Amino acid sequence: MCGAPSAATSPSAASATSPAVEALRTVAADERVRAAEAAVREACAELRWNEALRRRWREARAEAAIRGAIASGAVEGAVVLAEVLREQVAAGHLTEAATGDPGLDAVAGLWRAGTRLVGWMPDLVGRGRPAVPPARSLLAMLHRDVVGPLAAGGRVDLEEVGVPRSGQVRSREGGPGRAPQGEELAGRLEGLVELIEAERAPALVRAAIVHAEMLSARPFTAGNAAVGRLLVRHLLVRDGVEPTGTAVGDLYPGRVPAAYAEAAAAYASGTMEGVVAWVVWQAEAVLVGVQEARRLCLAVQAGTWRAG
Repeated sequence: MCGAPSAATSPSAASATSPAVEALRTVAADERVRAAEAAVREACAELRWNEALRRRWREARAEAAIRGAIASGAVEGAVVLAEVLREQVAAGHLTEAATGDPGLDAVAGLWRAGTRLVGWMPDLVGRGRPAVPPARSLLAMLHRDVVGPLAAGGRVDLEEVGVPRSGQVRSREGGPGRAPQGEELAGRLEGLVELIEAERAPALVRAAIVHAEMLSARPFTAGNAAVGRLLVRHLLVRDGVEPTGTAVGDLYPGRVPAAYAEAAAAYASGTMEGVVAWVVWQAEAVLVGVQEARRLCLAVQAGTWRAG
């Protein structure tokens, strides 16, 4: 992991006692991170008991997938109205990767990925707990959803979809710092996979570092940031921090892109201060996402279905 202290250049197996997990615990012990995590957990606990989620949590999760796709698309430069995406979803027009509208195609891919995540979420009311694929398969599936429309439009090669970079293959997109190649890239990817699957890692810090590694290591040729944001949603639900699956964490990076880039650059600096700054930023993004979830719940309850 680029920014994690004591594990920056040689990711280890992320078991409960590995240097990587211990590094995350060191970050989690910082008083600024502790305060940020406390705020996130308090907000998420309050959201959990929202009246709309007692009976209509499935609808709320579906609407969160739509709003998340709209927000994430805006981060990537694909601006589509939420009403347009809802209409396309309701009409069943998004079964193909290409509709002829590149912006809609990009957002539709993000929506498919978000909907896939919803399918892996435990029931909010009841005992259903779907099986989640292992980390490498998880990454490949999300990447296919996100980047498939780019391949259908001829903007990336089909061979790049769902397949991490290797050797000297370069990333097509920029990001904080230099994208690794060769053995360094392989090590960073292995560390990322193991971190996703690690047991007893601090949840908020884990989600933040996984997101940051997607931005800085750029394991795929394209779509890394979008997949990173999807992983945050998945991990926070899986690890019980935000069990409702309705927080729209993509809103904040879209609203304040300069802060997103600045926090990512801080992480890529490899310093403890930079890592802490990134985790605090991630907590802020979750809090903004929870605020949107409250508005979403009101819309679901009222049947208005209008974005914040």
